[in-house]
Amino acid sequence: MVSRETSNIEIGVDLDKCGICLGDFKKPKILPCFHTFCLDCLRSYVGKTGRRETFTCPLCLVETEIPRGGVEHFQTNFYIKAEQTKSLSKLDAKCEVCDTDGKRQVETRCLECDQNLCENCSKTHLKMTSSKEHHLMAVNFPDIHLSPEVTTKVFCDKHKSEELTLYCKPCDDPICLRCKVTSHENHSTMDLSDVAKEARELLGSKLSEAKGFFPLLHEHLSDVNQYEEQLTQTKQDISKSISERASDLIARVDKISSSMLSDVEVEFRVEVSRIDFQRRAIGKAGKVLASQVHAANQVVNFGSDAEITRNKESLSKRLEKLTKKSEDSDVPKLSLSFSPSRDSGTKIEDLFGSLTIKRPSVVDIKVAEVSIFQVDDTFKVVSSICPREEGEAWITSGWKPEIHLFKVNGTKLKTQNAHRNIDTIVFSNDGSMIVSSSDQRQILKGRNGLDFSEIASLSVHPRGIAMNTNNEILVCAGQSLAFQDYKEGHKNKVLRYSLDGKLLQDFNDPSIEFLYPLRIVCNMTGDIIVSDCQQRRITIHREDGSLKFSYSGDDSANLRRPFEPRGVACDSRGYIYVTDNANDAVHLLDHTGKFVRLLLTTAHEIYGPYSIAMDSQNNLWIGCRDATVKVFHCTYF
Repeated sequence: MVSRETSNIEIGVDLDKCGICLGDFKKPKILPCFHTFCLDCLRSYVGKTGRRETFTCPLCLVETEIPRGGVEHFQTNFYIKAEQTKSLSKLDAKCEVCDTDGKRQVETRCLECDQNLCENCSKTHLKMTSSKEHHLMAVNFPDIHLSPEVTTKVFCDKHKSEELTLYCKPCDDPICLRCKVTSHENHSTMDLSDVAKEARELLGSKLSEAKGFFPLLHEHLSDVNQYEEQLTQTKQDISKSISERASDLIARVDKISSSMLSDVEVEFRVEVSRIDFQRRAIGKAGKVLASQVHAANQVVNFGSDAEITRNKESLSKRLEKLTKKSEDSDVPKLSLSFSPSRDSGTKIEDLFGSLTIKRPSVVDIKVAEVSIFQVDDTFKVVSSICPREEGEAWITSGWKPEIHLFKVNGTKLKTQNAHRNIDTIVFSNDGSMIVSSSDQRQILKGRNGLDFSEIASLSVHPRGIAMNTNNEILVCAGQSLAFQDYKEGHKNKVLRYSLDGKLLQDFNDPSIEFLYPLRIVCNMTGDIIVSDCQQRRITIHREDGSLKFSYSGDDSANLRRPFEPRGVACDSRGYIYVTDNANDAVHLLDHTGKFVRLLLTTAHEIYGPYSIAMDSQNNLWIGCRDATVKVFHCTYF
């Protein structure tokens, strides 16, 4: 069952907490996108990306340029610091700078120096060279619930001692008095305070407009929730109608069949009764004939000539009558048969009814690059990616024993040795790691980290594996270790195993022939998707293995080379993602297998894509050649 998101518009947003560590802000730094993070958190995050010039905001994924000198040079969010300071302020606090017996009432607190200042000290503080640009927060305000007022002076970059007090209209820039009489002498200027007042009014209006969208968003959310309720009710109504129609047809068929069976039974009983009567009649006739034959035999054998002569005529007629009666006693037979109705041309589906599905427009997906990194220095293809919670994934490349745990930003957390070459990694419902070792022909289960034990030993090579909703293992099985070694006559297949290693099923749909099933995944619909690289197609199967649909590329994709599928993945909405190794692309299909578009191409610097996986945070991990992994964040529109 699909779980509903909470109905709160501000879900997951806590403006009083850092978006990385989720704790209270420490040295808050504000980005150009207006998201704020602790300085240390931001420094660590940017450092792990390995990028020197830009990075993506951890919250909105906007590409952000790193200032010269590093993240320390992002503007400090003094507004957040003021809010934090306000909660610690005391209305009866005393000045911590002047030495006039500590009786002067505090008017401000310097956010840089973390000191309380009286009125005189505040003025002096803003005149000193070392503190003239500090931010002073008023602390002696009447209502603690009001936003704190922050005062600061901004000085000219060119004339360091001059405060910015004017606004140059042609240059659209604040300037100082010396700038006015030098480089801006012929420019029209205004008092900076007047321009700031107008800007505040404009921004206030924009803020009011923005806040006005909250009721609209709530209305949209209400519509979405109402639509889900209607959809649920529609599903229940249709399911009920289908069940009732099935029950009705079953009842009618049962009635017809019961009537026919009753008629058959009646005719059978009548005919059996008649047969029994005929059997008795024949038996009686047999006895009469036997007695007559016996009597005639005595006359013939022991009678005198006179008796034979005298009874010849009557005995002859009697024997002829009996034999003639026996000849005429053929048993009439009942003709009984059943002929299924085949000539009407009506299919059972047409008789039952039809289901009309009108799907809404396909949701578009926007991708934004999150990170790019190398798994190791082997330059082999990344064969398997298995995400887990917290934006991490286990990755293996080159079909080697090493399994690496990476964060989504490319930071390697650890490397484990499985002591056998690993092809595919998945997790069971209880969190155990399940792997296929294709060259060892084994399916293994990891306990206590990566202490593997054998689940099943196969006579074929297990390649891609997946877990279905019943916590069973689906296995792509090949007679050759590599698909390039496929030969005509190989019986490659998809198998289903229990977690204790028992073979449960061999997918054997006569309408589909696997040449080399390479990768497999289960969709949220329950469908099973198989990538057959030798057949150059994707097949979608029901849970019992029967074929629903196949995809072999789409003409509208304008592929340079024939479709060559490798990895396959699904997201929480049922979309199917397929790596096309020959065309350096990722195909996006809807849950039925219908082509939507090429989601990623060489324009996204995707080269030789092989493995692919979607994590719970909508990050699409793509394993390529040269041991390279690229991660993209997917946003649905």
